[in-house]
Amino acid sequence: MASGEPYFRHSLRVNDYLCKGCTTCMRSCPTGAIRIRNGKAVVNDNKCVDCGECMQVCPHKAIYIKQDDFGRLFNYRYRVCLVPTTFIGQFEEKYNTKAIYSCIMKLGFTHIYEVEHEMSRMVQLYNMYMDDHPEITTFISPYCPAVTRLIQVRFPSLVDNVIHVRAPLELASRVITKRLMDEGASRQSIGVFYVTPCAAKIAAVKYPVSGKETYVSGVINMDFLYNKVLLMLHDSDKSAQPINHALTSKDVLWSLSGGEAPHFKGAHYAVDGLKNVLDFLEKLEDDAVDAPGLVEMRMCDQGCVGGVLSINNRFVARKRLEYRARLFERLERSKLRTPTVDDTSLTPEMIDVMTIPEIKPRSIFKLNDNFAEAFKMAERMKKIEKALPGVNCSACGAPSCSALAEDIVRGDAGIDTCIFINRHSQASEDAIRSIWGDRVKTKEINKENKEDK
Repeated sequence: MASGEPYFRHSLRVNDYLCKGCTTCMRSCPTGAIRIRNGKAVVNDNKCVDCGECMQVCPHKAIYIKQDDFGRLFNYRYRVCLVPTTFIGQFEEKYNTKAIYSCIMKLGFTHIYEVEHEMSRMVQLYNMYMDDHPEITTFISPYCPAVTRLIQVRFPSLVDNVIHVRAPLELASRVITKRLMDEGASRQSIGVFYVTPCAAKIAAVKYPVSGKETYVSGVINMDFLYNKVLLMLHDSDKSAQPINHALTSKDVLWSLSGGEAPHFKGAHYAVDGLKNVLDFLEKLEDDAVDAPGLVEMRMCDQGCVGGVLSINNRFVARKRLEYRARLFERLERSKLRTPTVDDTSLTPEMIDVMTIPEIKPRSIFKLNDNFAEAFKMAERMKKIEKALPGVNCSACGAPSCSALAEDIVRGDAGIDTCIFINRHSQASEDAIRSIWGDRVKTKEINKENKEDK
């Protein structure tokens, strides 16, 4: 990380009361962002990419995502719910979209806007970037913010392969805000709240890669809103309407793995799931895979329906959205449903707002700004790693021996934290207690127990 460069911020939190320090989350983290300290998981801000894998695998439900206070909604006269299609996919087909929107309105929102309404403009922005960079062979979709962050910290050589465009929710928030302002609303009176299926999108809103201002006023966790709406659905009057046109059949599927393909010509690749994304990026970085064209990546399996804040089974939710898309397509073909498409042209202001000038690599392995000192630290780290047993037992509170070696060089741990190096000294026992807390029975405790007996 360059000197003076701000740390990443993340939306994942650890509930210390529920956390057992079991290391499951630490072992699953793709960037080595988690350590065990005092018997609890601790997340490194700069290494975490908010992929949500730790939350998915935690057996104790100790990792959660903090949302904005719902009460903030009423600080605004115009309250817009920015809804992704993933949210509709959580409900059974017997609940139609109008009924769901009606419940959302009853919760206090004054307007509803569907994020996927802006897909036609997003396609134009993608194509503009790809046309302007003929030197790039493989383009990576910027839709999943967790993938973008992962590339920054683990695959920095690929940052220019990411299409330098902000997420659709940013464009949607701008469009709806402008529309309301054209109708007489003041900018300060408009609150836009995005319903998120994952942690990464919260981080993208709160701490955007672009560094540009966001028009999203707050974020609501999808599981929170789903539970509230589900309780109200049985007596919904089904009167609410979104203020934009109905989505097209292709728009509905954008958030799914493979959902971007129908919008583009030429070669296209869809990669979903953490392990698959890592494998593909590793091969792409090593030139071990030839993938000319557009690569859409979703950190979650099946796409956003597999997000950590999605409630229902991802395969079921995907089928629901596919059913909805097929229904729209049949109605469109039979002329029984003709979406009223608004102006989809891009203004110079939109292009400027949505363009990311630079995506910077964020090396999590950089040891020091001074090259000579960093070289010495790297050499020392290699020697320490060779001295360690290489069993990756995680008893030291780090995910691997190499991670422990890095922690030691950085001054975040000592060699005594390895139980294989020094199993009998008091220093070793003190170090182990600092990792695992009072659950560790040291020689002193054993001695006291014997004396009591």
